[in-house]
Amino acid sequence: MWAARVALLSLCIALCAAPLEAQPVPEVRACWLTQYTYLGRTEPQLRAIAQNMRAGGLNTVYFNVYGGGGVTYWPSRAFKAAGGNWASNSFDWTAHLARIFRDEGLAVGAWFEYGLALSSLSHPVAVAHPAWLARDAAGSAVTGENGGFVFLTPGHPEVVALMTAMARELAEDYDLDDIQLDRLRWGRRSTGREYGYEAVTAARYQAQFGVTPPTNVHQANWVTFREGLVDELVSACYGAIKSADPLVVVSSAPTGSYGWTQHMQRWNHWTSGGYMDLVLPQMYTTSLTSFRAEFDAQRAAAGAAVARLGVGYRAQETNDWTAVRSQLDYARSRGVPHGCLWVYHNYSGPIAIQDELDNLPLAGNPWAIAATNPFVSDRRHTLIVDDTAAPSTGAAYIETGPWTSSAQPDFFGFGSRVASGSAPASATFEASIPLSGSYEVFVWWTASSNRNAATEYEVHHANGTATVVRDQRTDGGRWVALGQWLFAEGARAPRVTVTNRGAGPAVFTSADGVRLVRRADALGLCTAKVNSQGCTPALTVTGRASLTGIDPLRVVATGVLNQYPGLYFWGLAPGASPFFGGELCVQGTLARGAVQFAGGSPIGVVDCSGRFEFEWSNAALAASGLAPGATVFGQFWSRDPLHLDGAGIGITAGLGFVVEP
Repeated sequence: MWAARVALLSLCIALCAAPLEAQPVPEVRACWLTQYTYLGRTEPQLRAIAQNMRAGGLNTVYFNVYGGGGVTYWPSRAFKAAGGNWASNSFDWTAHLARIFRDEGLAVGAWFEYGLALSSLSHPVAVAHPAWLARDAAGSAVTGENGGFVFLTPGHPEVVALMTAMARELAEDYDLDDIQLDRLRWGRRSTGREYGYEAVTAARYQAQFGVTPPTNVHQANWVTFREGLVDELVSACYGAIKSADPLVVVSSAPTGSYGWTQHMQRWNHWTSGGYMDLVLPQMYTTSLTSFRAEFDAQRAAAGAAVARLGVGYRAQETNDWTAVRSQLDYARSRGVPHGCLWVYHNYSGPIAIQDELDNLPLAGNPWAIAATNPFVSDRRHTLIVDDTAAPSTGAAYIETGPWTSSAQPDFFGFGSRVASGSAPASATFEASIPLSGSYEVFVWWTASSNRNAATEYEVHHANGTATVVRDQRTDGGRWVALGQWLFAEGARAPRVTVTNRGAGPAVFTSADGVRLVRRADALGLCTAKVNSQGCTPALTVTGRASLTGIDPLRVVATGVLNQYPGLYFWGLAPGASPFFGGELCVQGTLARGAVQFAGGSPIGVVDCSGRFEFEWSNAALAASGLAPGATVFGQFWSRDPLHLDGAGIGITAGLGFVVEP
């Protein structure tokens, strides 16, 4: 006994003496990666870049997707339609980089660097659309920026449509954590605010104020009006991105104080207005004194939205890391820990920020403790499978039967495939599922009058296969929703198959792209019954259904009758059959939880303040014999003796989920 006590005491001493491992802090630590650095690199070289970033304490990379030369590094349909060019007509750098950097543990952001800027007056978009260009009072569109940039005007509705379409493409077509909107502002020739006199903007100003724009570029109404046009553009881009995926972060790197005085870029309007998630103003100063002044001005402008503020740090010299450290310390001491380093690029010799990467994570320095990006959701996933997908990318496109390339122009990526009905043909899109949950499934096809009017799509989900029919003669050239299903985490496997079943020899079926977007941890099922008090019960779910996790999944019903009994019941398959005036959302063998009372308002009052809850702890999952990958569907039943249908029954809608390891 004594020996056992001595051993236990020794163990306690050892554990107490052992240093506690510091938990990661919530902090954006990012850098910008130029296209000049990544173009032409092999995959191993790109992975080495990502590993260097991770070793240097970074958790986020913003890689350029629209920049040098005024081209896009993804096949942007909107930019091409406007007259612009792609960097490549056969290789998608955005998809390639997003996959590699995510694999290496970084949050991935698409850096929309050029925004409204075009590289010169001879840029094909400028040539095709001269009415889109912002102009000064003399009619010139050429600015003093970057050797003669011209800017598109935010006053033209077609420009707004172009910018929002490009932003939406990035959100819909790629698995991105963040889309960073840059240069959504007016250009500058010398002192700033010179632009906005183009016909479309001048006409809008006159329609609002009854006078032509003043010659004084700093006149208050004129400045506010042009600032408002930028605000409207940013808001429209934000809405376009969030409509595609609400969990994608929208960020910006505005031009600091001179953005207000020269470029009419009031980023504080964006954060206070709720249409910007994170701003990283460029506070590019070389002395701590000037940095403090700039930082204090930016922090004051953030106001109540300071949690959305970060810093763009000028770290482009090879031996300036101590200066950056001092700036980091100052910003962090004032409650602004988020930052992004300019820039991962070879100016001459080593990477410009290599000294920061080598030193900032060392003991005693600002990045000594690891950090995770708090803006990025680990529950957000978008899976894209194109007709060119190769197994090396973690996805695959597999054909059977006689498929050929399509001549239709409304393809996804760089082309599409078609098969006539002369012989059986199918195309299967395979992907791995990184996290179990409810995924919305979309497909893309090229439309034509000779397309299959009853194309069958087979969706291979966690509970089997669902067949959905779509008419490919219309609605081509965009993502079309098939529905929402549960998918279990797992390796690459068939997710969607399209067939030419039923098509005649002169009828063609298109196979182009598949997109799966994770929408939630659980899948809503069928419809709740309106109770005797006119309330429709609502179901919510929090936590995770994990056999090893510490945060149990809780299913909660609200809006039920107070003080009446009820219970939760479940099964392993979904249903949607009539049930006492409601719907039974479960089928097969059923199990039930214990009877519980709804609580709420006291007896004598009848209302909808009741509430039921069921907790799926890891012990409850194990006791029910549920293994990882199993699907569970459940809902609440309750008493409702006052209901006019005489059934005396209340029933909620259902929720389904997949059991995680």
